[in-house]
Amino acid sequence: MRIMKAATDLQEQAIEEISKDVEDLLSHAVGENPAARQQERPLTFVEGVYNGTMDDAFRILSGLQLLHTIIVKPKRHITKRDRELFERNREQVNACGFSFPFDLDDFASRRLQNA
Repeated sequence: MRIMKAATDLQEQAIEEISKDVEDLLSHAVGENPAARQQERPLTFVEGVYNGTMDDAFRILSGLQLLHTIIVKPKRHITKRDRELFERNREQVNACGFSFPFDLDDFASRRLQNA
């Protein structure tokens, strides 16, 4: 029998913080296209899918961190491998019960100083 440990408050807090960072990047990317933001809060735990386990929280957090790293890369440096990693981690995050309904191209037009 395998004992599941609950996610820590720190893990869930870190997930919330990185989600806010990604949402800020998204708001820059879709500035004048509100249709691209279908939900008011798209990045959130999915009730009934997220189990609240330490393992799921770790996988969500590590996946979101990698997604964030790829998103902030200057567009000219995005490789095919980055796109593959983005897609794999997006699927992992969603499978663990955290809604991340965006593709890398949703962030392509972001207007940031380092882009």
